[in-house]
Amino acid sequence: MAYLERIYAKGRYYLYLKEYAVRKHYVNTNVIIYRFGRLENALMDMKKWRKDFDLFPEKLKKQGFNNEDLEKWINTLKTRYIRKEIVNN
Repeated sequence: MAYLERIYAKGRYYLYLKEYAVRKHYVNTNVIIYRFGRLENALMDMKKWRKDFDLFPEKLKKQGFNNEDLEKWINTLKTRYIRKEIVNN
């Protein structure tokens, strides 16, 4: 299951799409699927992708993400409502 996570670093928030994965001999079992970059820029990029889905990153398309996922991410960022299972910040 993929989820969004905000990370605070260098005085700014960054947004990542992560997924739980089973990895032997690792403490952290989260794998970064995609780095959206700075949080404020991530929302602008997502809105552009919503208007023109051809701009949506191929890496995410290949992993099976679609318009519905994009809408959920935008809604999460716009409302700043972050469910515990989606983001832990």
